[in-house]
Amino acid sequence: MFRIAVCDDNVPITSEVEHLLTDISRKDNISLTADIFFDGLSLYHSIESGLVYDLIYLDIEMEKLDGIQTAHLIRRHRLPSLLIYISAYDNYYRQLFEVEPFRFLSKPIDSNLFYQYFKAAQIRLNKQKLFYTFNFNQITTKVTVSDIIFIESEKRNIIIHTLQRQYRFIGKLNDVESFFTSDGLNFLRIHQSYIINPYYVSSICLSEVTMSNNRTLHISAKYQEQTHDKYLHFIEEL
Repeated sequence: MFRIAVCDDNVPITSEVEHLLTDISRKDNISLTADIFFDGLSLYHSIESGLVYDLIYLDIEMEKLDGIQTAHLIRRHRLPSLLIYISAYDNYYRQLFEVEPFRFLSKPIDSNLFYQYFKAAQIRLNKQKLFYTFNFNQITTKVTVSDIIFIESEKRNIIIHTLQRQYRFIGKLNDVESFFTSDGLNFLRIHQSYIINPYYVSSICLSEVTMSNNRTLHISAKYQEQTHDKYLHFIEEL
């Protein structure tokens, strides 16, 4: 089940998006639900109340709270929601980069492009719903991959840092890395002791990266070139 939000102050546009989503659901046998909002403030209040949306279609120019301001508030919650902007204006690219949009749709909506972007979002969301499973003290634990900020090796221990807490078990980072570099996951090995989720990078320079939990990690010389190349590729794919 995908939970989707559609936020636009133009009623015909919200109706069109809802209709396109219904067609995709019926055609591809995809279970989804769509909540409709006519301003950014209502959407944000819904998120504050505890609802988490997998995918958000968001207009830019709206009263009360525009689409860019709304996205900044959503990103403060560190939610892995994908944002697809729908707008008649294409002069916001610099501002949009700051809130990591997944795609941009121009008005009027191209139904074929809408379908392509939805399918791309579906692939990304399916990856985000993956779990990493490990055993420790005869207890099996599942961690949602999209919640992982970074993974750390400390002597014989593996420490998984997530949005909510830390998990610790005995293992080797090389074995952990083999999972996170399979199935198209975007995690990056930056050091013999660290694997990071690029989604949670707050800032990056040649030899350091600061994550969303304010931990600054060293990028060793061995991994600097590939880290920056892969991170730039990740940004381009957003």
